[in-house]
Amino acid sequence: MKLLQLAMLAATAAVSHAGAQTPSTEAAASPAVRSAPAYPEPYLPPALRKPLRDYSSGPVLLRYQAMQKLKKRFDDADQDGNGTLSRDEARKAGLGFVDKNFDHIDTAQRGNISFDDLKTYLIQRREEARSR
Repeated sequence: MKLLQLAMLAATAAVSHAGAQTPSTEAAASPAVRSAPAYPEPYLPPALRKPLRDYSSGPVLLRYQAMQKLKKRFDDADQDGNGTLSRDEARKAGLGFVDKNFDHIDTAQRGNISFDDLKTYLIQRREEARSR
């Protein structure tokens, strides 16, 4: 008989202890929190799991954003609006990298460079750096 009373007492204590740990104010206040599970389902097959973040697009996105900023600086530096930069325009705009590497970027030796020339040069440098 004592064993049965002890088991009932332990069960009552466990139920009251579990009830004390339930979140009362935050979860009860917002229905969105109550409807979403606290933890995602851990036993999903790998084919159904969604990745937390697609890391493969991160560097591509950063390169795209950097290229867009460079394009804007290029267009701002193009004072005569002909779509190309002379060495003097690059120097005046503060594009030191373009000024220093102007002869390498201007492979046709025209005396001015287009944004496509600059992109080609940057891609070529990136590929050379990867191959080392």
